Amino acid sequence: TKDVVQGPGVTGRQPILKPGESFEYNSTAPLSVKPVLEKTPVVARMEGEYNFVSLGEDGQTPTSSTPLQAKLGRFHFILPALEGV
Repeated sequence: TKDVVQGPGVTGRQPILKPGESFEYNSTAPLSVKPVLEKTPVVARMEGEYNFVSLGEDGQTPTSSTPLQAKLGRFHFILPALEGV
């Protein structure tokens, strides 16, 4: 199955970054999977994009009415080794 997550902000926040600044966050994703370890340790994958706007000199007014988009490449959720569990 495919779950789609949409909404304003990253984990509910909309950071305003100046040139050279960065923003880090942790997030969780509920996974209801039944791994088939003899086939693959990958239990899920995720990909998507972030939309953002560039702000003008006042730090509040967008420079364009069209948001920019940063694509996130696909990454995998892999189970750790289950030996001895």
